[in-house]
Amino acid sequence: MRSRARFIPVLVAALSGVSSLAIAAPTGTLVIAENETPENLDPANATNSTVDELLLGAYDALVQFPAGETAVSPRLAKSWTISEDGLTYTFTLRDDVVFHDGSKLTAADVKFTLDRLKAAKANVLNDIGPLSGAEVVDDHTVKLTLSKPFGPFLSALSRIYVVNKALVEPHMAEDNARQWLAVNEAGSGPYVIASYNPTEAVSLKAFDKYWGGWDGNHVAEVVFRYITEPSTQLSLLKSGEVQIAPDITVEDKLALMKEPGYVVDVGQAATPLYFDFNTASKGPTGNPKFREMLAKTFDRQLHLDQVLMGLGTLPDGPLPTSWPGHESGTELAFDLAGAKKMVDDNGWAGTTLTVRYLPAIQEEKSAVEQLQSNLAEIGITLNAEGMTWPAQAATVQKVDTTADINMIYSFPPFPDPHAILNASFNSALTGSNGGYNWAQYSNKEVDALLNEAASSADPAKRAELYKKAQVLIGKDFAVITVSYPGSVVAVSDKVEGYKYNAAHHQTFNIMDIGLK
Repeated sequence: MRSRARFIPVLVAALSGVSSLAIAAPTGTLVIAENETPENLDPANATNSTVDELLLGAYDALVQFPAGETAVSPRLAKSWTISEDGLTYTFTLRDDVVFHDGSKLTAADVKFTLDRLKAAKANVLNDIGPLSGAEVVDDHTVKLTLSKPFGPFLSALSRIYVVNKALVEPHMAEDNARQWLAVNEAGSGPYVIASYNPTEAVSLKAFDKYWGGWDGNHVAEVVFRYITEPSTQLSLLKSGEVQIAPDITVEDKLALMKEPGYVVDVGQAATPLYFDFNTASKGPTGNPKFREMLAKTFDRQLHLDQVLMGLGTLPDGPLPTSWPGHESGTELAFDLAGAKKMVDDNGWAGTTLTVRYLPAIQEEKSAVEQLQSNLAEIGITLNAEGMTWPAQAATVQKVDTTADINMIYSFPPFPDPHAILNASFNSALTGSNGGYNWAQYSNKEVDALLNEAASSADPAKRAELYKKAQVLIGKDFAVITVSYPGSVVAVSDKVEGYKYNAAHHQTFNIMDIGLK
């Protein structure tokens, strides 16, 4: 049974300032298909792309990565200074920013945002480093202090969306406003979330008092429609009911490249897909030798050729090959005969494993089928359990409910090795600790290397530390890096201004998009 649409009273009230008469520039409705429903609207969960794609339009951060760029630019902060010891960042805020309820944004809102995220133990803080506190200097100056230097700090702030203290504080209660912000919005971004029905659609409407203004070609409304079937997304794109369809099959994307009326954008993504082995399991994947066998059972080249149709890069370890600090040859090559010998030598034939994945994502489904077939050839049964993202994420919160294997993409929140390696392999960020290290992987030496690299401002030193970490991770056989898929998005030729954003993978730069 379909759930009823939930309309958010606070948001509807905020929309009283958004009228077709007040907004002269934005026109038309942009409809974007999405195959995964959003977890919620809480900025604490901004590391989740289904959440982030909504927050990017509704909220602002101190700094941001514009689409198509790999360096941060001023946003709410118009300038900043960094102390010589790298421990203090002082930001001067814009004085013309208002929230969607019309109230002025000040430094108190920035401090409240960070204090609230810390109290809520938010995932989004996992990549922000050793932040020790925020201090209000005056209404338009805020000082952030670190306990030790952290090289990617500015980049990490691009996922810290500033909330309206006056709106959120009354709802803090015992859960730090988690429940309230899950279905309510308190931002200052270019769009207001007008309605939120996460099983069907979310609507955002242009905010007429947006500080960035509305010069140029912009849309008045953005609708995210949640459509799991690739064929349905394609049909709606062709009928004109949807203008952006990111999740149609690779075959259909290749066909649209030759068809008038459509543009297929191929972004150079850096989002590795992993098979994460449950390294802390009491079962077979807790055995490093068994994981070594598994590490030989997936043909990456076949996956790139037949599943991605060449629209990607062949993996060589867990870090993208073009990134600084990449170390080659840290994962085993496909060798099914070698894996079969290990199974025979150790009496592992007849073992049954479970893999969990997102069936709505065709690449994950195809990779699971490929692994199932290969394992069957060497006497191992792989049971596949398709889940939604929230359901799968819930299973890894305890080691004993974590599957033998989980599929997960690493969506780095900023283009730096720390954003992938730390999130995926630091033991402080295991699934059981609320992080995205779903392999439940723990190696003290790896932790030390990752932590030292994060605290250094020397790019060459950081690169060497990350190389050493990759070697150790490879020797522990924590993952199979399945692919580095390109970000391939089918777009109606009526859309202009879409650009892939490497710092916000699987999101859309809706503020920059207009309709012809």
